[in-house]
Amino acid sequence: MARTTLALAAFALASDVASAAKVALRRGREPPAELSSFDLGCYMVEDPSPLEEGGAKGRSYRGLVSTTVSGRTCQKWSASHPWEDASAMKPEADEESKLDENDPNSKSMMKWGNGLGNHNYCRNPDQSMSEPWCYTMDPTEDHKKEICGVPKCAAATRDFGAEANTLAMEVGSTDCQCMDQLYGSTVTTRDTSVALAQGQGSGGGGGG
Repeated sequence: MARTTLALAAFALASDVASAAKVALRRGREPPAELSSFDLGCYMVEDPSPLEEGGAKGRSYRGLVSTTVSGRTCQKWSASHPWEDASAMKPEADEESKLDENDPNSKSMMKWGNGLGNHNYCRNPDQSMSEPWCYTMDPTEDHKKEICGVPKCAAATRDFGAEANTLAMEVGSTDCQCMDQLYGSTVTTRDTSVALAQGQGSGGGGGG
């Protein structure tokens, strides 16, 4: 008798879960799939490097999240139902090109496209929101467009070497007008350099 009761309870629970899933699907929602951290990915708030362009606010996001924060299923970008706005947005390809085409070791510049295609993954093709989003399968206007809750990427580690090179180019150290004081004049044999101790002493007052 006890086994029969447990079996009936298990069957009833399974039926409830199945019914809830069907209701969710009818409303354009589905339980979010379990994605690995690699598939989930993260989005960049800003372009992380001068070598990237157009990827801010998650426009460069290429992860596989396909549900919104409310659990609604994303509509395919190539589909026109329930929202024609999705198919009206045309795909733009990513473009990667070398800074110097004649140098095989040249760094590359990435110009991000919009990531659209025959899929329903969250994107931010027009940067109309602050993070990746999608049109949903819910025909209700209030839920037409929702964010997907993709995590932000951690801030990129600063490249101090690159910053130093950039700064040197901007300052133009070879044109520095203080060279005579630092290293001595190049147009006279007289010693015009200023010793560090002398420079420090000139600013102090006499002691009692």
